Amino acid sequence: MPILDLGYRPWTGARSGEWWRWSVVARTGISLVWRGTWVKRILLFATIPALITMFGVGVFEQGTRDESYRIAFNRFLMERNREMGPRGRMSEVKELIVDPSSQRHFGWSNMLLWYFRYPQAFWIVVIIGLVAPRLISYDLRSRGYLLYLSRPLSPAGYVFGKACILFFLLAMITTIPALAIYAGGLLLSNDYGSLLQTWDLPFRILLATAVLVLPTSAVALAFSSLTQESRFAAFAWFATWVVGWVTYLVLTGSAMLNESDVNELHRRWLLISPYHVLGHLQQEIFGLIPEQEHMIGPWIVSGLATVIGFYVAHWRVARMLKV
Repeated sequence: MPILDLGYRPWTGARSGEWWRWSVVARTGISLVWRGTWVKRILLFATIPALITMFGVGVFEQGTRDESYRIAFNRFLMERNREMGPRGRMSEVKELIVDPSSQRHFGWSNMLLWYFRYPQAFWIVVIIGLVAPRLISYDLRSRGYLLYLSRPLSPAGYVFGKACILFFLLAMITTIPALAIYAGGLLLSNDYGSLLQTWDLPFRILLATAVLVLPTSAVALAFSSLTQESRFAAFAWFATWVVGWVTYLVLTGSAMLNESDVNELHRRWLLISPYHVLGHLQQEIFGLIPEQEHMIGPWIVSGLATVIGFYVAHWRVARMLKV
């Protein structure tokens, strides 16, 4: 057949549904990310805190039968809730030493919160900082997005497919290990009523994951879409976390020297730091904050970050198609 007879021809094969075309972007991105050695190593190291958390749940369950284990776990919770200041629930901590079986939900929730709040928050920042900056910026620089969007794929589907890459990676180090910790707690428990006491924890885990994943992914993709240089997007990502965290500590620390109310300082400067905003939301989700300490501000900030982040990423991709 002569070369002149060749050209674009209509696709005669089966087409995927319009609502599932984003999955091509997600599958391609995940396969490319998975080839990286550093990502695999980070995911491996990120599983270590899950083992530590499982050990803590095991100590709690052993404490229902052995007083020495109960005292050790109680000391851990005393330190954790003392760090929370007035937002901690010290009454439940004191009751745990008397009847740990009745406080199983509180004990497991504290261990899961520790898992989300401290080790995984660090690993999430690192993983997103390594992966997200290149997701859109690299396509903008090489015009690779035209390869995706030349097919029946909308800018919204393209952005959602890129977001699903981050959703997958973050679920690997948050949702799946946390659900495994909960399942392990049920296996370690010698009380048949443990399932009835903690049946809501899987739903709280999923909600805590959504609160953590959605705003962080949206902001990271927005940074990636605003520049064609991934190093600028990475700098903006890490700077947002570091500057917010340091500013919060400086403002609260200087005010504490003047013997100000710790709880009032937390409420005043909380919204400055993304780390503390997400931490507060997770405490509320796991039910570890007294009702009088609930705040609407962190929920509003998290929602705005999600909506604005995805909107900026979509706007940039749609705008590039018109250039």
